[in-house]
Amino acid sequence: GICMIAGLANLSATPPAPWQLGELAGLLLRVTATFIGACGFAILFNSPWSTVWTVGVLALVGNDLRLWLNDAGMALAPATFIGALMVGLLASAGQRFVNNQPRIALTVPGTILMMPGTFLYTALVRFAQGDTVGALAAGVPAMFIVGAMAIGLVTARLLTDRTLLYDP
Repeated sequence: GICMIAGLANLSATPPAPWQLGELAGLLLRVTATFIGACGFAILFNSPWSTVWTVGVLALVGNDLRLWLNDAGMALAPATFIGALMVGLLASAGQRFVNNQPRIALTVPGTILMMPGTFLYTALVRFAQGDTVGALAAGVPAMFIVGAMAIGLVTARLLTDRTLLYDP
């Protein structure tokens, strides 16, 4: 569907130029967008309000840590691993404060914002345009980022769930 719409509308796969905001304004916009986006995903998952606010805070810490590390020069996949690990660790610690909601109700909405949508869109559009090399150049980093998200959450689970490592 994305490829058909992009082809019919003659959309480009090049991302727009970044906004020229001041450092404080950019940080405030990033923090606000992260919090609202994560809360929105938690609402979509029909979470209670205490969970919605908790997810917003978890995503705020994890996603903004990821973006800060990337801004500081770290590659996006390792930064995503650290951000997802932070969300998973904080979700394990904060689980008891939200009436023992399942861990997945805290971690999934908190990490969905880390999905590499621009990379995936670029890969799809370039495949549709016949630019296989350009599509792979966008798609391979996207797969590493998605893998880093999963590995970060699994690592947090392995570090915090003692019953997971043995079979009674």
